[in-house]
Amino acid sequence: MRDHTVVIGFGTKGRSALQTVCATGLKKEQVVVVDPSSEVIDAAAAEGYAGVMGDATRSEVLKRAEVHRARQIIVAPQRDDTAVLVTLTARQLNRSAKVVAAVREEENAPLLKQSGADAVITSSGAAGRLLGLSVLSPAAGLVMEDLIQQGSGLDIIERPVVRAEAGKSPREMDDLVVSVVRGHRVLGYDDPALGALQLTDRLITIVRVTPGDQVTPHPRPLPGD
Repeated sequence: MRDHTVVIGFGTKGRSALQTVCATGLKKEQVVVVDPSSEVIDAAAAEGYAGVMGDATRSEVLKRAEVHRARQIIVAPQRDDTAVLVTLTARQLNRSAKVVAAVREEENAPLLKQSGADAVITSSGAAGRLLGLSVLSPAAGLVMEDLIQQGSGLDIIERPVVRAEAGKSPREMDDLVVSVVRGHRVLGYDDPALGALQLTDRLITIVRVTPGDQVTPHPRPLPGD
């Protein structure tokens, strides 16, 4: 395989992450699941994914999953210490892949980033913030829950600026623009430094979808593509 997606850990987090990515058009044959449990690998295979059974902290196991040729790597094991070791090993094998990792405790997030993760999601912290928001404002909690549940209602996507939009401000867009990605910076829609939109910008927008729609976020090309 080449330019594929490797998912390490096929529990609730790994499975949900894969469902979200596949809903945007990723083909199941471009996915490899790595897990130490033979039952989990059998379940992944039953859903149409390739599987590699083994300890993902070991480089030989990740090499069997062709991690060194992967485009993106999702790290979602059960333990935070395992996530750190897997991320470190995966980054050593592949310097250019996009690595996204999940941890339970927020205090471990900086260690994941130091190990090479491009983005770290704290599951316990995110759940706690959603609980608190739902207590303070049930309506706001419902909106956030709608954004999290992919496939219907509100979705958040990343897409390129088209030629007809270049030169406009984010407030003039038909879509609800939340942020603008310019180079390596993410700017708020009201950032004074933003100015007019450029063709090289990418937009983070909120869109409304109905069940059955396929939302394609047009992922950022990797260097050399």
